[in-house]
Amino acid sequence: MKNLILKASFLSLLALAIWSCERDDICAEATATTPNLIIRFYDINNQDEFKSVRQLTVRGLDDFGVPGNEITLPSVSPDSIALPLRFANEDIETITRFQLEKDSDFATNGNDTNDSNIDVIEVRYTPEFVYVSRACGFKSIFNFGNTGGVSIDPDGDNWIINTDIINQTIDNENAAQVIIFH
Repeated sequence: MKNLILKASFLSLLALAIWSCERDDICAEATATTPNLIIRFYDINNQDEFKSVRQLTVRGLDDFGVPGNEITLPSVSPDSIALPLRFANEDIETITRFQLEKDSDFATNGNDTNDSNIDVIEVRYTPEFVYVSRACGFKSIFNFGNTGGVSIDPDGDNWIINTDIINQTIDNENAAQVIIFH
């Protein structure tokens, strides 16, 4: 009888342990989360042609215009870049500013005859939070809407000539949302 009670107790505990297990809540790497802003660079003279930017360096700017850490780019002379956007509150227009430095290797070469050229772009958008899953939580998508857009701070020596928004919503990284002509 004592042996039977021990076996029944053991089986009950084992069944309870198995039934109380739940699957791990881990967000799969393939799950789409908050996307970056994708910018493609085009030739101003031939607007159907991609044009890489020689020795491009990109830094985010804080609210006071102070450059932060350099954003890692896939190559030193890319024809497209992916930039992270800031978000804090849903449905409130947000501004993220970036410093794009063309020919950045010239800034430190000690030669006064050629220099790098820094332009600042300002991206205005409205974040929206979208539920993905229990494991992943929420992701942000960004809308340019009526008041959003991308502008260039004029400095008298801009290498960026013009910008164009081709997708009003930033909800994935499969296609560019903004074109920069230079």
